[in-house]
Amino acid sequence: MDLVEVCFQGSGKTVFVPPGTTLLAAAGMAGIDVATGCTRGMCGTDAWHVQGAADCLHVAVEPERATLDRMGVAADCRLLCSARVQRGRVVVAGDAVAG
Repeated sequence: MDLVEVCFQGSGKTVFVPPGTTLLAAAGMAGIDVATGCTRGMCGTDAWHVQGAADCLHVAVEPERATLDRMGVAADCRLLCSARVQRGRVVVAGDAVAG
């Protein structure tokens, strides 16, 4: 099984995780504290900018998609509790709400 590289830009930390791992779980493995609310893709507390090829993450589905739309965040934002890695290299660039 190929692991997915997840880089947390602000901290300089990188972890390698199996496909299907949420970005929130990857953050925990990297020792990065992420503010979360419901952890079900509904509150939007953990919206972060994420960079990578289109196929690096599974496509956002409900309720994450509706939450991101409601928040009006940039197209590169995902909820870390819901976004699951698929392959390649993903860069988590920063908190969408805090900047």
